[in-house]
Amino acid sequence: MSERPVALVTGGSRGIGRAMCIDLARHGFDVVPTARSVSSSAESWPGTVEETAERVRAHGGRALPLRLDLRSQDDVRAAVDATLAEMQRIDVLITNATHIDFSDGGTYLSQFVDTRWEAIEEHVAINVTSALLLVRLVLPGMVARGSGIVMNVTQNCSWLSLPDLPMPGEGMCGMAIPVTRGVTDRLAPALRRELAPHGVTMLTFDPGLTLSIAEQRYADTSRAGFVPSMAHSVCVPARAATYLATCPNPSIFNGELVDAANVVRSFGLLTEAQMSGDWREGVADIEQLPPLPGWR
Repeated sequence: MSERPVALVTGGSRGIGRAMCIDLARHGFDVVPTARSVSSSAESWPGTVEETAERVRAHGGRALPLRLDLRSQDDVRAAVDATLAEMQRIDVLITNATHIDFSDGGTYLSQFVDTRWEAIEEHVAINVTSALLLVRLVLPGMVARGSGIVMNVTQNCSWLSLPDLPMPGEGMCGMAIPVTRGVTDRLAPALRRELAPHGVTMLTFDPGLTLSIAEQRYADTSRAGFVPSMAHSVCVPARAATYLATCPNPSIFNGELVDAANVVRSFGLLTEAQMSGDWREGVADIEQLPPLPGWR
């Protein structure tokens, strides 16, 4: 059995998830990238977990690319079972995948009264139910070993309290995003007391405004408030996640909301140029970075 720790990452076919998988592999992890896009893309965007797995292997890690449709609880259970059968353990779980539905009546740009109920159910299944199930399936092994880290990726929704907000589709996203993220955001503080005695850390991870996919998506995401000129590179959340996964005392983050940009600035993990959105996204970006300070 490999001595390398194992990370399971949802949404590992492209963007933030792919960059996390690659950087974790560069820092000693075996990686299980999961998504619906395995050998060909299930979306109109490029990227597959098999392509991510190739980069993981190029950096010396074992890789187990798995198809995982987060709408299916059977898929979630099968992915965890397959990981444990092949890798024997899960040391880091990153629930990175999210749901973006640009369609008419979809959850991303529609007002609540115009959103199809089926679209809301799908959003809840992907952002809430699957995250809860993954955590429930993975935590027993971490508790038994006395170590482990869970990072639940979020979208900071503090803006909901601001005055004069635009309507969904006119500079703001639909309600399903902040509502479902509000549920998963409470997981870490709710479980802090239960997990601390067992050496397990659970935190809420905010990647910040990130250029994580090609420009073709900008027109729609801008209608939900995304401003490309204000976004940073995928290197920011990827390097922050790697630091959290490898730092000697992750328990200081247990139960906390952790901002990726604050982590990389506070611990000197990236230069401002490396954080810049000018780096865009892609394998080359994260692979061009030097390793973490002090990493052999």
